[in-house]
Amino acid sequence: MEINELKFLTGKWRGFGMAVYPNIIPVSYSELLTCEYDKHKDLLTYSQFTQYTDPERSGRTLHMESGFIRKSDSGVIELSNSQNNGRVEVMILDDTDLFAESIHLVFRSKLFGNDPRMIISLREFIYSNNKLTYEMKMSTMKNTELTTHLTCELNREA
Repeated sequence: MEINELKFLTGKWRGFGMAVYPNIIPVSYSELLTCEYDKHKDLLTYSQFTQYTDPERSGRTLHMESGFIRKSDSGVIELSNSQNNGRVEVMILDDTDLFAESIHLVFRSKLFGNDPRMIISLREFIYSNNKLTYEMKMSTMKNTELTTHLTCELNREA
């Protein structure tokens, strides 16, 4: 796969999601995801910004991250990011399915920095009918089973 085949991700996406995990109280959130393609570097940049939607904290920042999707020197598609909690990740595109009506991408963790709790993370994206949905799963030192942490559905802004 080539980076230009991922240009369908470009634009602004807005939607709502849910954060769950064995040691947290479930939290609903709104999300703004912005993705741009840089033709000179042949990479995608992205930024993600989420806010609480529950009545007590509505509008307060929940999570932020930004990063890149690029092809490594070895020819592997990588997603790298830095998060507001200090964690950095590099993930590799582990699986793709390109159908006429949808695109399915699976990124699997390659390495983590600054967060010794993490064992593995997996991000699955599905693009269909101009909607982007994702599920993020992870395992940690306290919860070693790969478990869903985030689910979200985003719509492209006009």
